[in-house]
Amino acid sequence: MNFAPIPALQHSRKWQVWLLAVVLALLLTETIVAAMSWLLRGVITWDYLLTGLVASLIVASLVSGITVLLLEKMASLDRNILQLNTIIDALPIPIALFDADRRILRLNPAFSNAFGYLAADLPDVETWRRKAYPDSDYRYWVTDEWQRRLNCEPPRFEPLELKVFCKNGITKNVVVTVTPLGPLCDHLHLVVLYDVSERVEAMNALAESRNLLQLVIETIPLRVFWKDRASRYLGCNALFAEDSGAPDVATVIGKVDTQLAWYRQAELYRRDDRWVIESGQAKLAYEEPQITSDHGECVLRTSKAPLRNRRGETIGVLGVYDDITEFKQIESELWFTRAMVDKSKTAFYWLDENGRITYINDYACETLGYSRAELLGMFPWQFNLDLSEADWPMLWQRLQAEEIVVLESRHRRKDGTLVPVEVTGHYIRYGDRSLMFAFAQNISERKQAETQLRIAATAFESQEGMAITDADAVILKINLSFSEMTGYTPADAVGRNLNLLHSDIHDGRFYDEVWSGLRRNGVWQGELWNRHKNGTVFPVWQTMTAVRGADGAITHFVAAMTDISERKAIEDHVHHLAHHDPLTDLPNRILLSDRLRQALAQARREQTRLALIYLDLDQFKPVNDSYGHDIGDLLLQDVACRLRACVRRESDTVSRLGGDEFVVLLPQIDGERDVVAISEKILEALNRPFSLEQYAVNISTSLGIAIYPNHGADVKTLMKHADQAMYQAKCAGKGCYRFYGDSAATPAGDG
Repeated sequence: MNFAPIPALQHSRKWQVWLLAVVLALLLTETIVAAMSWLLRGVITWDYLLTGLVASLIVASLVSGITVLLLEKMASLDRNILQLNTIIDALPIPIALFDADRRILRLNPAFSNAFGYLAADLPDVETWRRKAYPDSDYRYWVTDEWQRRLNCEPPRFEPLELKVFCKNGITKNVVVTVTPLGPLCDHLHLVVLYDVSERVEAMNALAESRNLLQLVIETIPLRVFWKDRASRYLGCNALFAEDSGAPDVATVIGKVDTQLAWYRQAELYRRDDRWVIESGQAKLAYEEPQITSDHGECVLRTSKAPLRNRRGETIGVLGVYDDITEFKQIESELWFTRAMVDKSKTAFYWLDENGRITYINDYACETLGYSRAELLGMFPWQFNLDLSEADWPMLWQRLQAEEIVVLESRHRRKDGTLVPVEVTGHYIRYGDRSLMFAFAQNISERKQAETQLRIAATAFESQEGMAITDADAVILKINLSFSEMTGYTPADAVGRNLNLLHSDIHDGRFYDEVWSGLRRNGVWQGELWNRHKNGTVFPVWQTMTAVRGADGAITHFVAAMTDISERKAIEDHVHHLAHHDPLTDLPNRILLSDRLRQALAQARREQTRLALIYLDLDQFKPVNDSYGHDIGDLLLQDVACRLRACVRRESDTVSRLGGDEFVVLLPQIDGERDVVAISEKILEALNRPFSLEQYAVNISTSLGIAIYPNHGADVKTLMKHADQAMYQAKCAGKGCYRFYGDSAATPAGDG
């Protein structure tokens, strides 16, 4: 409501307002004072007028101050209203105001620009709804939803997404918010409409694009998946879910590889993921194994690439793989087939209908001395001396009739040498191609065998003893070496069974196994002890071969033997040297360890005890230093003899470990008393003087004793504890023995 003088006052200065207030106050005050003076006194006096003047000045000042303050507030309010209207009009967002009676009071320009409706078109909310929502069902739903949100407690209007029909006939998607302004603003409602049409269209396009992408992902015959940086699955296609053992795609999402069928390869897959994420590079077309949902195995060809967001940051891994198990099997079979053909010791060829070579294997190249490049495109008559170009048409006709052609011929190598071969050709038709598949077998060995057969009789008379028997092992023929080796002449041997050579060293079961293996495998060879005609036995290396007839039945046996007596003697000597001390001929550490292991095994089985005595000569070094190493060696030999004399059982072992250290093994003892008796016997024997050439030598010895099972249950522990006990005996004054763990040593003679 505008009052005309107010704008004039708002534009006046403060002194002007004060002056106006004084003038008005004087006029009113003096008039009233004069009237009162006249009425009361009947005369207008100066004191009344002066009092009125002072009062008017005071009142005028107060009124003018209040008026100026009110005018400033009103001016500020007008400016705020102007600014608010300017802001509303300037906002690019459609805004409307309606009052409690649902009359639309204001529409900003953005509203009219967005929807085409002017303020004159929309007097109230109902008119707006009829125009914006022409479909009655949709309009009723909007009305109900609008009212429900306005009536909620506490008052809060949740944004509502609607479709608005514009004046130009276009439908736009908007998000509407309503804010009640309360009683201070006459219960006005501020309506803000956000045009989200572009966003909705973009979302629809994105959804369509995603649907299309998902359709592509589900359609392609590959497994597709994508993970986050922690290798958790964000998505996959149905083929991948099926491989993982999950019932559907949703089940896979959020899981890691350890929770899927291929959990055994999870760490391998995770390592690949980390490499792709950290390097930012793709890893393409590599092969890896996978456990299938039915616990089988397959081979994959996998590619992984970094999964990046719009800022180019790597947020995970995108992967795709194909199950190439069947392909790998076919590839493997093809490779093996090709390898078998290429590596076969038979020459293979493919020839076309014109006789031109289209394939040749490695052995054929090797046999002919040509490279593969040289042979491809050649004709067989260029190296086959017994086949001419004129013979080819007839040979091809025979092949087409599915006849297997076998030819014995000669191939000429590149260097001019000739190779006898047997060629076998087969006709093959594959699609519209006709081929001859031929293989040429080098029969040089067969030819040589034929020659060798002619000299076999001569070869029979070799340095090996040889005998030919029938299928019942009855001797049919022997050679001279057989007679010299066994003492049997042909007259003695022919007609008798080969078992005339059997010795008592092998039992009947052994010979049964020999003949059983010979009949089963066709050959047997090994070491035998045969009996000479004079009754002595001798070792031989014997090879026995079964000869079979065309029906596969054994017809003969051929026995060849070599006398290995001299070799056996050398082997026995070498074996003895490997297990015995060369100076004392006592068992060395190797043989001692072996016997100790056997004794421990027996003691465990029979629950008995054994003892290990570790000896060290106390004054051996002075003997070496004073008399020389030769005397020292004689002393060690005499010590060995005296130690042997101290033990009588065959199961006992006296061993020299090296230097002046000896070990005595006593298996199957009844108790420590047995060990004490032997130990005292050893101390007494070694305390006696030794006469070595012109020298009389006195020594003593320290003994350490370890008992099984008290002091150890294995070789290493017993040896170690016996050695420690020996050092304890030395520390106790030498010339005594001590059990492992004893607090005091026992000298010789103290029992």
